[in-house]
Amino acid sequence: MAVQAKKSTPQRAFVLHSYAYKESSLIVDLFTVDSGRMAAVAKGAKRPASNIRGALLSLQPVEVIFSGRGEVKTLTQAQWLPGQPWLTGQALMCGMYLNELLIKLLPREDPHPELFESYAAALLTLAESDEHSAILREFETSLLAEMGYGLQLVCDVSTEKPLVAETLYRYDPLSGPTEAGRGFGPVVRGEALLALGRGRFENSAVAAEARDFVRTIINFHLEQRKVKTSDVMHDLRMLAERLDVKPVRPARKPGATLREKA
Repeated sequence: MAVQAKKSTPQRAFVLHSYAYKESSLIVDLFTVDSGRMAAVAKGAKRPASNIRGALLSLQPVEVIFSGRGEVKTLTQAQWLPGQPWLTGQALMCGMYLNELLIKLLPREDPHPELFESYAAALLTLAESDEHSAILREFETSLLAEMGYGLQLVCDVSTEKPLVAETLYRYDPLSGPTEAGRGFGPVVRGEALLALGRGRFENSAVAAEARDFVRTIINFHLEQRKVKTSDVMHDLRMLAERLDVKPVRPARKPGATLREKA
């Protein structure tokens, strides 16, 4: 007689991604507070009468119970937890970007309770604040630290001297910043590194430099696996900047005819 798989205790989770499985079920990629990132099959979740269908919403907190010993568990219960405002517009794209980072960087079933709380806090703050750049950088640095790739944002690793805002540094993703010269890694100003450490950016130029620097470090650890959401965000930002520029109309010639005006 087969031994029935023990059910987990209820735990908080977020749906990172889901896709169809067979005719009426879903495979759900969950980020849970106690079990880390995990896959579970939600049997019958696509049916209109399913009691878990409405709970499996991306970027919304849920309480889940699952069972099974294999790589893919069976989701037996999911209940939506109130409190997280719905993300829209740019905030929604930021949330999707965070989900993609977790999917591509976190190994399965490796608990990261502190990162879970950082993720939940980031989603809540994205809904309430327009400081999206600072929110994303804070979570990115937290994620890198949890993965063992914490950024050195205090001193030059070769001299142990404090970073200087006006100095250019060569940042080796495996060791940290040294005053710019030959070597491996992106070149970044000390001002951007110090701003990352503070979690506050004095102007848009510093914020953009910090963003590009952190994305370069993340891409290094992704080993060429591209984060698609960041490309979409970049394209939307470029489009918004173009729409903000009003076209300059050519001066009308004195005495122009109707044909010339057309």
